[in-house]
Amino acid sequence: MRSWRVAGILCLIGTEALLYGYSYPFFSLALEKRELASWLIGFNASLAGVGILFVGPFLPATIERLGIGRLVAVLFAVPFLSFGAILLVPHVAVWFVARFVMGTCFSALWTTTEIWLNGELDDRRRGRIIAASGTLYAICQFLGPLALGATGVTGSWPLIAAMIPLAVGALLSAVLSTRSASVVETEHDAAPEGISQWRLAIGLGGPILLVAFMSGIGETAMQSLLPLYGLAHGLSDAAASRLVATFALGEAVLVVALGWLADRHGRRIVLVGATLIAAVATALLPFVMGEGIALQPVLFMAGGTIAGVYTLGIVLIGQDFRGQRLAIVSTGFGMAYSAGSVIGATPIGYLIDLFGAEALPVSVAAGFLALMVFLARPARQPSRRDV
Repeated sequence: MRSWRVAGILCLIGTEALLYGYSYPFFSLALEKRELASWLIGFNASLAGVGILFVGPFLPATIERLGIGRLVAVLFAVPFLSFGAILLVPHVAVWFVARFVMGTCFSALWTTTEIWLNGELDDRRRGRIIAASGTLYAICQFLGPLALGATGVTGSWPLIAAMIPLAVGALLSAVLSTRSASVVETEHDAAPEGISQWRLAIGLGGPILLVAFMSGIGETAMQSLLPLYGLAHGLSDAAASRLVATFALGEAVLVVALGWLADRHGRRIVLVGATLIAAVATALLPFVMGEGIALQPVLFMAGGTIAGVYTLGIVLIGQDFRGQRLAIVSTGFGMAYSAGSVIGATPIGYLIDLFGAEALPVSVAAGFLALMVFLARPARQPSRRDV
């Protein structure tokens, strides 16, 4: 493991998260200042999340052709140009095209930097560093809206302020890519694309993709519907919002402990245990909503383990796969998470309309319990014939 390269990749992950946290409120508030309808602002936000579903099937082959460092540099450079396009041509149509382009790049950056980091790590410290990268991502994403508060949302300055870290990210990626080849780039198996890649990803890491899909559903549903759950239990708007804050705090903090445990006691058993705790903690919510002392630790544990299940899935991918298989399964993992995020809150929201607020914790807990039972089965070892 090259410590200097790992540190550089972590800097890229932090930069990516900062921009992700900055861009979401920036676009919503800036478009509101332009007096767009709320549904158009929501549509603009949705454009940022769907891009990975289009470009994901082609990422492994692109990594093979360009090299992962050069690809990451391009993925920083293109949003730089997108913000520049808004600056030069401030037509509303440009805002929508630029949002889709940069949202696609940010989603691809999320996947490719995870692949790059995983390929550079040794198994001895993989869990701790992957978990620390998740905490770093959460902290930097939190700092994004604070940076926006300093720049404001009108005029050219917020656009220029976003372009500066993008330029730094592109330059740092280019520098890292000129050094010795990454583990991800050392194997030269032909990389399938499109549907073939999806089939191969499922064949190699089907259970891990299910982990990503369920994590996407759980995180999105809890973060988006927890305030409504709190209101249904008689909380004020502020108190209901604090439920999400406690949940997010668990996501930022507890994943580090799970990564440490995974390195010491085995990744698969810790993954199964975290999935069980996520199910139990979520199922306990109806019983602790009226108990102020018990509610906060239960929410903290639910947030930390739901996020931790995702992180441990990334760790297992790095442990079990190398070369093109690492790129293929990691890309499938990111796409499965995005798919879960896109569809997660809608069916659970419908169940809430049918059966009441308790459908939220019951649905999420049932999903994670089923995932735990599935993961507890003996794992299939991939063979060389799979690639």
